[in-house]
Amino acid sequence: MLIAFNFFQAIGYYGFANWIPTLLIGQGITVTKSLLYSFIIAFALPIGPLLAMTVADKIQRKWLIVVPAFAVILFGILFGQMKDPLLLIVLGVLISLAGQIISASYHAYQAELFPTSVRCRANGLVYSASRVGAMMSGFLIAYLLRDFGVVGVFAGITACMLVVVISIGVFGPKTNGLTLEELSH
Repeated sequence: MLIAFNFFQAIGYYGFANWIPTLLIGQGITVTKSLLYSFIIAFALPIGPLLAMTVADKIQRKWLIVVPAFAVILFGILFGQMKDPLLLIVLGVLISLAGQIISASYHAYQAELFPTSVRCRANGLVYSASRVGAMMSGFLIAYLLRDFGVVGVFAGITACMLVVVISIGVFGPKTNGLTLEELSH
């Protein structure tokens, strides 16, 4: 479950985060303005983990992954349809916030799922799948953008985020309020 999650979340996350200027250009924004808008969108990056921190122990962590993944899907589909600069910036900020909430939440979540005796090795193993996904994301996004445009990119990101939603939402155990010993069994 966590290997699939890590692989696909990395493609979905980096598929947007690394390609924001190019996606904006694909939506008809000039190069200069796309860099400015990307700069504005980047200001949302530290806010996501701060938001996650305020609710991390109040909301089941698996839902702090699943709900923002749905948000990436929804806002990404809308982003792929927009041409208005203000709406593109707002949607870009919302996608960035959701991605950062996923990132902050899943690191805590996956560490809770492994017994102490193998936690570091197990986390390293599943996290390595995210590095493979991150490496492949550039190639996949470039292909989708070239052959299917911005809408195609967000179709690919949507597919990746659906794997995130299913893997964690359906197969991920609840962890809040349980001891590590309870989770290990």
